[in-house]
Amino acid sequence: MSETYDTQPAIQYGQYQPYYINGLAISNDATTPNTILDISAGSCLDSTGSFQLSTNTAMTINIAINGLGGLDTGTIAASKLYAVYVVWDPVTFQPTGCMLSLSYTQPLMPFGYNAFLLIGYVAIDGSSHILKGYWTAGNSSMRTFTYDAFQATGITAGASTSYANVDLTKFVPLVNNTPVSIFTNFSANAAADTLSLQSGNGTGDQVIITGSVVTGTAHTTTLSTVLAQTVAISTVPSPTINYKVSSGSDAVAIDVAGYTWFV
Repeated sequence: MSETYDTQPAIQYGQYQPYYINGLAISNDATTPNTILDISAGSCLDSTGSFQLSTNTAMTINIAINGLGGLDTGTIAASKLYAVYVVWDPVTFQPTGCMLSLSYTQPLMPFGYNAFLLIGYVAIDGSSHILKGYWTAGNSSMRTFTYDAFQATGITAGASTSYANVDLTKFVPLVNNTPVSIFTNFSANAAADTLSLQSGNGTGDQVIITGSVVTGTAHTTTLSTVLAQTVAISTVPSPTINYKVSSGSDAVAIDVAGYTWFV
């Protein structure tokens, strides 16, 4: 049996510039949290690893405007998850700025700007307001977001006894294998009835929650981590997990608490 080896040579220290981010913390603005995001000072490499994007001052994104410091195009869309970008002009050295975009590939940038990095995500509610939450930052490309309150997925009394999709589109980025914190409120019909969760393309029981029944009242709340995977729901690619219960008389409500992403 032949073996395959990586033929890429080792690179001397200092010749390779790894992907890096420091600071650039996202937060709801203290005064106008529904329409403005604050981005702290910080530094990062752009998406190609070619340019260092840095700012010594905090920045803002206003969802009511277009261009630098606002939406890349159009008007804010309700019940959508936007990507947050840091952008820079490496030709004429215009100021580093930030923008929101529905594209996870590249924002529509102002003239001259062509260096960018996607640093996080923000959810817009049904009233076209920024949902409140908390984003980690610091010297790390792995970051976590937590909603200020659990967000309902639409499964409020789920009773499917075979695995059924849970569409997380409104609250979780469409990035395959995103770790999602899932809050469940499980009402078991009988002792030892179970709620099971799995990733969108899973085949096994990845999380099993056993319900409790005390004097006829069933009520089990749990916070679990499940990987959201890309599944086509009504032909639309969606971040998805699956659930099932052991009895059609069971019921579960499923909410999103937050997620982890990698810059």
